[in-house]
Amino acid sequence: MIDAHIHFFSADFAHYPVDMRNAREPEAVMRARVLNAPVTPEKMLPLWEKMGIRAGIGVQYSGAYKTDNTYLLDVAQAHWDRIRTEIILNPAQVQSRSVLQALLPTKRVSAIRLTGFVDGDGDLPWLKSPGAQALWQMAQAEKLPLCITYLRMDPRSAALRTVCELADRYPDCQVVLEHLGWTGGTGSQDGLLPDHMALKDHETIAFKWTSLNVDALAGAGIDTANFLRTAVDVFGASRLMWGSDYGNTTRPYAGIVADGIDATRLLSAAERAAVLGETARRVFRI
Repeated sequence: MIDAHIHFFSADFAHYPVDMRNAREPEAVMRARVLNAPVTPEKMLPLWEKMGIRAGIGVQYSGAYKTDNTYLLDVAQAHWDRIRTEIILNPAQVQSRSVLQALLPTKRVSAIRLTGFVDGDGDLPWLKSPGAQALWQMAQAEKLPLCITYLRMDPRSAALRTVCELADRYPDCQVVLEHLGWTGGTGSQDGLLPDHMALKDHETIAFKWTSLNVDALAGAGIDTANFLRTAVDVFGASRLMWGSDYGNTTRPYAGIVADGIDATRLLSAAERAAVLGETARRVFRI
């Protein structure tokens, strides 16, 4: 297994200062959580050994560090055999390209993550900004997966249309849609919305499905195994990968892993191997 989506953060505020403004939790609550329950390699590697997880993709934790990727890059430098990096760059800033250019010769960068809000029209104007376009171009040239996440607001069609348009504009760029572009209940087929179906033929778009999807599906009364069976039928197992979202999701890690495995019970052995590890291994070059 490979955990394609885990957040690392340290209680060492002196060496790794935090910036918790606009986090999903009140700043005092999040500060206490990071201080008392850090997610470090020292904590996770023994758990991975116990649970049969070979490696993970460390996703920059914006709630704690925003776009200061220092801790994640240090973690990967020390544990490159097990941990890859998905750094966050600000798509609204043209200078983000220069930041990436400075990092690549000396740091282990595995993927770029772009994140922001959906606007009132359900679109992602920041993903089409000049700064973002420069990062799309560089991701394609450097063969770095470009991972996209956004905070949802209905309607969502415009957001997914924008992702499709940009994937067509940069046909050699591997795109990864975090949390499967969000899943829902109303009007969905086992959790997949009609918007998702429009992504079927965009072969360069892969998907992470995480504990956020598991929890949302459970809340909608949708069985996760039926959801995953449908998703594999639509996109193919080679475009789907499991991630825990641990560090952001605060449930015990063993339970998150168990939920992920249980959701594969309607898949074939080959499909299960792809979703739980091989897709992430290929996309993130592990």
